[in-house]
Amino acid sequence: QGSETMSKRRQVFIALCACALMPLLQGATPPRGEIIGDDVYVNCEYRVAAQFPVEPKVRDLTFRVGNRTAPARQFYVDRPEGMLSVTVVHFANGPELDPQIVSDAAKDLGKRGEVRFDFSVYYDEPGIPGRQLQIALTNGRTLQGSLYMARNRLYVSEAISGPNDFPALLFSQSVSLI
Repeated sequence: QGSETMSKRRQVFIALCACALMPLLQGATPPRGEIIGDDVYVNCEYRVAAQFPVEPKVRDLTFRVGNRTAPARQFYVDRPEGMLSVTVVHFANGPELDPQIVSDAAKDLGKRGEVRFDFSVYYDEPGIPGRQLQIALTNGRTLQGSLYMARNRLYVSEAISGPNDFPALLFSQSVSLI
């Protein structure tokens, strides 16, 4: 696990450096984001990075959690094995951090199948609460999900996979808040 932590920290460091250099490279980078390092997709505007197997598609949507709705952007790759996605929901006029939003979003995610585990966790520091779930879907696949909230944004990652799906494992372990 030590090497996984070092690898994740290296990816976050690369993403932070890329975001810090963005103002110097204005016009050189597409506004959607960019692939850096080991196939890590970085989007500074949405403060997220993840290791997708190919460059993700992007779509805007309205996200509903509990009785709230908010605009969201989803970064995703649709694969025959199952979709990999990170959805960033922006509660512009909402709380900077709301454990109830995280809890409600986890409940909604859990409705998609049989919840095998659901753990309350923190992202790298005690100030960013979250949840990690594993859900058995009715089609025999598994959904590995995580939810975190920081700075008015809810981050929802979903990796749908079959057994031995290494790209899905890499993706689910690589999602980083920047």
